[in-house]
Amino acid sequence: MFVQIENVRIFYEANGDGMPVVYVHGNFASSKWFEEIMKINEIKTYALDLPNFGNSDRIDSISIEIYADYLWKFIESLKISRPILAGHSLGGAITLKCVVDHPDAFSGLILVDPAPADGLKTAENLYPILESFKNNPELLEFSLANTMPTRKEKAKAFVNDALKMSPKAFSGNARALERYDYSQNLKDIKIPVKILWGSLDPIVPKESLEKMARMIPNCQFELLDGIGHSVIVENPKKFIEILVKFKNALL
Repeated sequence: MFVQIENVRIFYEANGDGMPVVYVHGNFASSKWFEEIMKINEIKTYALDLPNFGNSDRIDSISIEIYADYLWKFIESLKISRPILAGHSLGGAITLKCVVDHPDAFSGLILVDPAPADGLKTAENLYPILESFKNNPELLEFSLANTMPTRKEKAKAFVNDALKMSPKAFSGNARALERYDYSQNLKDIKIPVKILWGSLDPIVPKESLEKMARMIPNCQFELLDGIGHSVIVENPKKFIEILVKFKNALL
């Protein structure tokens, strides 16, 4: 399905009825990453392709703030009332910004191995590799597999969607992850927040997320032992259990 936001078509999937949950994917990803966690009793799930990703249209500017604005307008367009936001990786930064900007609009926030509140630095020597993914699907698949080390075979299914990403975004998203800092806003977040971190995550340091959790008034940090960067793909049953428990605690 598509929704039009300021001349930009946004693709999304939706399933079920009940408490609304909006899933927001990470870099080199799309709504497809959530396909195994869309059907949950008493929950209405939404998974969108952000602009510049998947089947959604491209936009010229790239920043966490712009992506968060499109996420908010997506929620407004579909009249989704007080959803739980669940952001993975890059999507963690985007959902966090959306909550900072609209503090009364959400019931809760789940951050899955998110980019930290003060940004995520990519080493300069890795930028040529990010650019090379455009013409090297095998290398891209290898990189995606490293984000899901306990279920590497799933990476193959995500390569085509990853290659749909705007050419500007291959480096542009990494630059965007370096340019923000919402640390000072964390103390003002009043909704319940859950931060998940897989013990095998090769991307996001545990210490950054533990520090982040301490700065949010109503936040729990949960370590997922034996899981990598992507519990939503590696152990969807575990993620659903966490989400349902989180949702039930809000009622």
